Amino acid sequence: MKLLWLDLNSSYAHSSLALPALHAQIADDNAIEWDIVSATINENVGMVAGEIYRRRPDLLAATVWLFNHEQLLHIISRVKALLPQCCIVLGGPEFLGDNEFFLRSNPFVSFVFRGEGEEVFPQWITHRNNSSEWKNTPGLCYLDSHGNYIDNGIARVLNFHHLIPPEKSRFFNWSKPFVQLETTRGCFNTCAFCVSGGEKPVRTLSIEAIRERLQIIHRHGIKNVRVLDRTFNYNTRRAKELLELFLEFAPD
Repeated sequence: MKLLWLDLNSSYAHSSLALPALHAQIADDNAIEWDIVSATINENVGMVAGEIYRRRPDLLAATVWLFNHEQLLHIISRVKALLPQCCIVLGGPEFLGDNEFFLRSNPFVSFVFRGEGEEVFPQWITHRNNSSEWKNTPGLCYLDSHGNYIDNGIARVLNFHHLIPPEKSRFFNWSKPFVQLETTRGCFNTCAFCVSGGEKPVRTLSIEAIRERLQIIHRHGIKNVRVLDRTFNYNTRRAKELLELFLEFAPD
Protein backbone atom coordinates (compact mmCIF):
# COMPACT_ATOMS: atom_id res chain seq x y z
CA MET A 1 0.00 0.00 0.00
CA LYS A 2 1.24 3.46 -0.89
CA LEU A 3 0.42 6.13 1.70
CA LEU A 4 0.93 9.74 0.67
CA TRP A 5 0.85 12.61 3.14
CA LEU A 6 -0.28 16.02 1.90
CA ASP A 7 1.69 18.54 3.95
CA LEU A 8 -0.22 21.78 3.30
CA ASN A 9 1.19 24.65 5.32
CA SER A 10 0.68 28.39 5.68
CA SER A 11 4.22 29.19 4.54
CA TYR A 12 7.49 27.58 3.47
CA ALA A 13 8.89 28.09 6.98
CA HIS A 14 6.46 25.55 8.41
CA SER A 15 6.30 21.78 8.05
CA SER A 16 3.97 19.09 9.37
CA LEU A 17 4.77 17.70 12.80
CA ALA A 18 1.90 15.22 12.46
CA LEU A 19 3.55 13.24 9.67
CA PRO A 20 6.82 12.39 11.49
CA ALA A 21 4.86 11.84 14.73
CA LEU A 22 2.70 9.20 13.03
CA HIS A 23 5.42 7.74 10.81
CA ALA A 24 7.77 7.21 13.77
CA GLN A 25 5.26 4.81 15.36
CA ILE A 26 4.91 2.51 12.32
CA ALA A 27 8.05 3.13 10.28
CA ASP A 28 9.02 -0.55 10.46
CA ASP A 29 5.85 -1.70 8.66
CA ASN A 30 7.23 -2.87 5.33
CA ALA A 31 3.72 -3.21 3.90
CA ILE A 32 3.47 0.59 3.70
CA GLU A 33 5.28 2.71 1.12
CA TRP A 34 5.40 6.28 2.47
CA ASP A 35 5.46 9.40 0.32
CA ILE A 36 4.88 13.13 0.83
CA VAL A 37 3.81 16.15 -1.19
CA SER A 38 4.54 19.48 0.51
CA ALA A 39 2.92 22.75 -0.51
CA THR A 40 1.61 26.04 0.87
CA ILE A 41 -1.90 27.43 0.80
CA ASN A 42 -0.77 30.01 -1.77
CA GLU A 43 0.15 27.47 -4.45
CA ASN A 44 -2.00 26.51 -7.41
CA VAL A 45 -4.37 23.76 -6.25
CA GLY A 46 -4.41 22.12 -9.69
CA MET A 47 -0.64 21.75 -9.72
CA VAL A 48 -0.62 20.26 -6.22
CA ALA A 49 -3.40 17.83 -7.15
CA GLY A 50 -1.50 16.92 -10.31
CA GLU A 51 1.63 16.12 -8.32
CA ILE A 52 -0.36 13.83 -6.04
CA TYR A 53 -1.95 12.16 -9.07
CA ARG A 54 1.50 11.41 -10.51
CA ARG A 55 2.43 9.62 -7.27
CA ARG A 56 -0.67 7.34 -7.52
CA PRO A 57 -1.29 6.79 -3.78
CA ASP A 58 -3.68 4.18 -2.43
CA LEU A 59 -4.25 6.26 0.70
CA LEU A 60 -4.07 10.05 1.00
CA ALA A 61 -3.81 11.59 4.49
CA ALA A 62 -3.59 15.16 5.75
CA THR A 63 -4.07 17.37 8.79
CA VAL A 64 -6.82 19.97 8.51
CA TRP A 65 -6.52 23.34 10.23
CA LEU A 66 -8.65 26.47 9.98
CA PHE A 67 -6.03 28.13 7.77
CA ASN A 68 -5.71 25.31 5.18
CA HIS A 69 -9.24 23.89 5.24
CA GLU A 70 -10.57 25.50 2.05
CA GLN A 71 -7.52 24.92 -0.14
CA LEU A 72 -7.07 21.37 1.09
CA LEU A 73 -10.64 20.41 0.19
CA HIS A 74 -10.17 21.86 -3.30
CA ILE A 75 -7.05 19.73 -3.75
CA ILE A 76 -8.34 16.43 -2.42
CA SER A 77 -11.65 16.68 -4.28
CA ARG A 78 -9.66 16.91 -7.52
CA VAL A 79 -7.44 14.02 -6.46
CA LYS A 80 -10.51 11.86 -5.80
CA ALA A 81 -11.86 12.68 -9.27
CA LEU A 82 -8.54 11.67 -10.83
CA LEU A 83 -7.99 8.65 -8.57
CA PRO A 84 -11.45 7.37 -7.58
CA GLN A 85 -9.98 4.29 -5.84
CA CYS A 86 -7.80 6.41 -3.54
CA CYS A 87 -8.95 6.40 0.09
CA ILE A 88 -8.81 9.82 1.74
CA VAL A 89 -8.46 10.12 5.52
CA LEU A 90 -8.12 13.37 7.45
CA GLY A 91 -7.37 14.47 11.00
CA GLY A 92 -6.61 17.62 12.92
CA PRO A 93 -8.29 20.34 14.99
CA GLU A 94 -11.07 20.88 12.46
CA PHE A 95 -12.59 17.54 13.49
CA LEU A 96 -12.83 17.98 17.26
CA GLY A 97 -16.61 18.51 16.99
CA ASP A 98 -19.45 16.64 15.28
CA ASN A 99 -18.19 15.33 11.94
CA GLU A 100 -21.40 13.98 10.39
CA PHE A 101 -22.20 17.13 8.40
CA PHE A 102 -18.64 17.29 7.07
CA LEU A 103 -18.63 13.67 5.88
CA ARG A 104 -22.03 13.97 4.22
CA SER A 105 -21.04 17.26 2.56
CA ASN A 106 -17.69 15.93 1.33
CA PRO A 107 -18.29 12.35 0.12
CA PHE A 108 -14.79 12.18 -1.36
CA VAL A 109 -13.47 11.91 2.24
CA SER A 110 -13.80 8.36 3.58
CA PHE A 111 -12.70 8.82 7.20
CA VAL A 112 -11.80 11.51 9.70
CA PHE A 113 -10.04 11.12 13.04
CA ARG A 114 -10.95 13.09 16.14
CA GLY A 115 -8.17 13.51 18.66
CA GLU A 116 -4.62 12.20 18.90
CA GLY A 117 -3.56 9.75 16.22
CA GLU A 118 -0.22 8.19 17.15
CA GLU A 119 -1.73 5.07 18.71
CA VAL A 120 -5.02 4.73 16.80
CA PHE A 121 -3.83 5.49 13.26
CA PRO A 122 -1.51 2.43 13.17
CA GLN A 123 -4.38 0.38 14.60
CA TRP A 124 -6.70 1.52 11.80
CA ILE A 125 -4.05 0.96 9.12
CA THR A 126 -3.79 -2.67 10.21
CA HIS A 127 -7.54 -3.20 9.80
CA ARG A 128 -8.16 -0.75 6.97
CA ASN A 129 -9.69 -3.43 4.74
CA ASN A 130 -11.74 -5.02 7.52
CA SER A 131 -14.79 -2.82 8.11
CA SER A 132 -15.95 -4.92 11.07
CA GLU A 133 -12.93 -3.63 13.05
CA TRP A 134 -13.47 0.07 12.36
CA LYS A 135 -15.91 0.44 15.23
CA ASN A 136 -13.09 -0.54 17.60
CA THR A 137 -10.83 2.34 16.53
CA PRO A 138 -11.15 5.27 18.98
CA GLY A 139 -11.61 8.66 17.33
CA LEU A 140 -12.60 7.27 13.92
CA CYS A 141 -15.66 8.86 12.29
CA TYR A 142 -17.16 7.59 9.03
CA LEU A 143 -20.31 6.68 7.11
CA ASP A 144 -20.89 2.93 6.92
CA SER A 145 -22.07 1.01 3.85
CA HIS A 146 -25.70 1.83 4.74
CA GLY A 147 -25.00 5.55 5.07
CA ASN A 148 -25.16 5.56 8.87
CA TYR A 149 -22.84 7.94 10.69
CA ILE A 150 -20.44 6.10 13.02
CA ASP A 151 -18.68 8.15 15.68
CA ASN A 152 -16.05 6.49 17.88
CA GLY A 153 -15.55 9.41 20.25
CA ILE A 154 -12.15 10.94 20.78
CA ALA A 155 -8.70 9.33 20.77
CA ARG A 156 -6.28 10.07 23.58
CA VAL A 157 -2.63 9.02 23.83
CA LEU A 158 -2.31 8.03 27.47
CA ASN A 159 1.32 6.87 27.28
CA PHE A 160 2.62 10.10 25.77
CA HIS A 161 6.11 9.54 27.19
CA HIS A 162 6.31 6.11 25.49
CA LEU A 163 5.78 7.45 21.96
CA ILE A 164 8.71 7.26 19.57
CA PRO A 165 9.87 10.89 19.10
CA PRO A 166 9.06 12.44 15.71
CA GLU A 167 12.74 13.42 15.32
CA LYS A 168 13.49 9.74 14.68
CA SER A 169 11.31 9.72 11.57
CA ARG A 170 12.94 10.27 8.19
CA PHE A 171 10.12 12.72 7.48
CA PHE A 172 11.16 15.09 10.25
CA ASN A 173 12.14 18.21 8.32
CA TRP A 174 15.52 19.58 9.43
CA SER A 175 15.75 22.11 6.58
CA LYS A 176 13.37 24.67 8.10
CA PRO A 177 14.53 27.66 10.19
CA PHE A 178 12.82 26.27 13.30
CA VAL A 179 11.50 23.03 14.75
CA GLN A 180 8.69 22.33 17.18
CA LEU A 181 9.17 20.35 20.38
CA GLU A 182 6.11 19.12 22.24
CA THR A 183 6.96 18.81 25.94
CA THR A 184 3.43 18.32 27.28
CA ARG A 185 0.07 17.34 25.87
CA GLY A 186 -3.34 18.38 27.13
CA CYS A 187 -4.50 21.27 29.28
CA PHE A 188 -6.56 21.58 32.45
CA ASN A 189 -8.11 24.88 31.27
CA THR A 190 -11.26 24.94 29.15
CA CYS A 191 -10.71 28.07 27.05
CA ALA A 192 -13.29 27.96 24.25
CA PHE A 193 -10.93 29.44 21.64
CA CYS A 194 -8.20 26.82 22.13
CA VAL A 195 -8.01 23.41 20.42
CA SER A 196 -6.26 22.02 23.53
CA GLY A 197 -8.82 23.38 25.99
CA GLY A 198 -10.10 20.74 28.38
CA GLU A 199 -7.81 17.97 27.08
CA LYS A 200 -7.24 15.97 30.23
CA PRO A 201 -5.17 14.50 31.62
CA VAL A 202 -2.13 16.71 31.17
CA ARG A 203 0.74 14.47 30.12
CA THR A 204 4.40 15.45 30.33
CA LEU A 205 7.81 14.33 29.17
CA SER A 206 10.60 14.00 31.70
CA ILE A 207 13.30 16.65 31.81
CA GLU A 208 15.87 14.03 30.78
CA ALA A 209 13.80 13.00 27.74
CA ILE A 210 13.51 16.65 26.69
CA ARG A 211 17.27 17.10 27.18
CA GLU A 212 18.01 14.15 24.88
CA ARG A 213 15.73 15.52 22.18
CA LEU A 214 17.25 18.99 22.46
CA GLN A 215 20.68 17.42 22.03
CA ILE A 216 19.51 15.79 18.80
CA ILE A 217 18.09 19.10 17.60
CA HIS A 218 21.31 20.89 18.54
CA ARG A 219 23.43 18.39 16.61
CA HIS A 220 21.41 19.23 13.50
CA GLY A 221 22.38 22.88 13.90
CA ILE A 222 18.89 24.16 14.66
CA LYS A 223 18.97 27.45 16.57
CA ASN A 224 15.24 28.09 16.93
CA VAL A 225 13.11 25.65 18.94
CA ARG A 226 9.44 26.38 19.49
CA VAL A 227 8.29 24.62 22.64
CA LEU A 228 4.71 23.34 22.62
CA ASP A 229 3.63 23.42 26.25
CA ARG A 230 0.08 24.62 26.91
CA THR A 231 0.54 24.57 30.69
CA PHE A 232 4.05 25.95 31.10
CA ASN A 233 3.33 28.08 34.18
CA TYR A 234 1.01 25.61 35.93
CA ASN A 235 3.76 23.71 37.73
CA THR A 236 6.25 26.38 38.80
CA ARG A 237 8.91 23.86 39.80
CA ARG A 238 8.76 22.16 36.41
CA ALA A 239 8.78 25.54 34.65
CA LYS A 240 11.97 26.44 36.50
CA GLU A 241 13.54 23.08 35.62
CA LEU A 242 12.73 23.66 31.94
CA LEU A 243 14.22 27.17 31.98
CA GLU A 244 17.37 25.79 33.60
CA LEU A 245 17.48 23.07 30.93
CA PHE A 246 17.18 25.65 28.15
CA LEU A 247 20.09 27.57 29.68
CA GLU A 248 22.28 24.49 29.16
CA PHE A 249 22.04 25.15 25.42
CA ALA A 250 22.74 28.89 25.66
CA PRO A 251 23.83 30.90 23.73
CA ASP A 252 22.96 28.57 20.80
